[in-house]
Amino acid sequence: MNYSLWFQRQKKNTQTPAAISIADFKPFIKEIQNALSSNKTITIFCNCSVLYSGRAESELEEGDRLIIIKSDNTLLVHQPEGNTPINYMKTGSAIDIVDLGHGLLLKCQNQKLKETLEIFIDDIYGIHSYKLDDGKKLQLVGNERDMSDMLKDNPKMVAKDFVPLSREEHTKFGFIDVFGHDGKGNLVIVECKRYSAGLSAVQQLRRYVEKIIELKGVDKSKVRGIIAAPDIAKNAEEMLQKWGFSFVKVDPPKRHEKAKKMQKQLGDF
Repeated sequence: MNYSLWFQRQKKNTQTPAAISIADFKPFIKEIQNALSSNKTITIFCNCSVLYSGRAESELEEGDRLIIIKSDNTLLVHQPEGNTPINYMKTGSAIDIVDLGHGLLLKCQNQKLKETLEIFIDDIYGIHSYKLDDGKKLQLVGNERDMSDMLKDNPKMVAKDFVPLSREEHTKFGFIDVFGHDGKGNLVIVECKRYSAGLSAVQQLRRYVEKIIELKGVDKSKVRGIIAAPDIAKNAEEMLQKWGFSFVKVDPPKRHEKAKKMQKQLGDF
């Protein structure tokens, strides 16, 4: 059974001692224990303090927090702001809930990593648990590898006479994204960038060009350098032109696809 317990209670005055009966916590203790034994994901809104021992030692004084316990016993402590947990314990930790008589102790131990997190809870505002089912993995699309694959399969996006020979050609300075030649027999090196290309991209392209000139024993006039990216910084473009290279505007595959579809739908009205 999945359900929530919400305590509609005035937050205690921190200037006076807490006057909370442990009886107030009994429904929450039972819910946490049941949720842990059922491998549910648990969220706890509470006032607590935290002690950590492991990679270092830390102490977090009393404050309002969100505690998240996942089905694999990963534990996260979040403050009201920010996206990064202030404390956390990795998967595989052992979690116990202890009745202290004047509050609760949520104790999390990872023996393998020799880490301990102790959360002293003196006020609970709400708790929710649910059995979540999600076995999917995140699929990244539109990265630089995808771009190089796309350009190798669609060489006219680089130039009408571009003939790709390989992708990720190895050099001393790294891997050339796409390597080939043009209709005049010039070697072509294409450096892909998912976002706006900056000075470092131009400098990287130059290192690749110089290395290919050295390895192939050809004149520098016979090697073309191209940056393929959605945009390029002004100073990077100036450097690119100064060194005799060129820029081709290319969007990563599937980039903004959803946004473009939405814009088309809005334009239909």
